[in-house]
Amino acid sequence: MHLKNLFDKENLKYFLIWPMSVLLAIFFRYYGLLKPDVLLINNYLVLLLVFGPALVVTIILVFNKILEVERD
Repeated sequence: MHLKNLFDKENLKYFLIWPMSVLLAIFFRYYGLLKPDVLLINNYLVLLLVFGPALVVTIILVFNKILEVERD
C-alpha cells in the first residue's frame, strides 16, 4: 500500500509557487524602498497580487482534474 506523501513528485509544483511569490514580494519591497515615488500601487494591483496566485493554483488544479479524467 502506497501512502501519499506531501513531498511526492506530483506535489512539487505547488512548493515552487510560494517561493516565487515570496521572492516577488521581497523584490517589490526592496524596489519600493529604493524608489518610493516611482512605485504606485492602486487597488487593481493589490487585487492582482492577492488573488493572482490563488487563480494560478485553481487553474492548475482544474487542468490536472481534466487531464486525469481523460487518462481514465
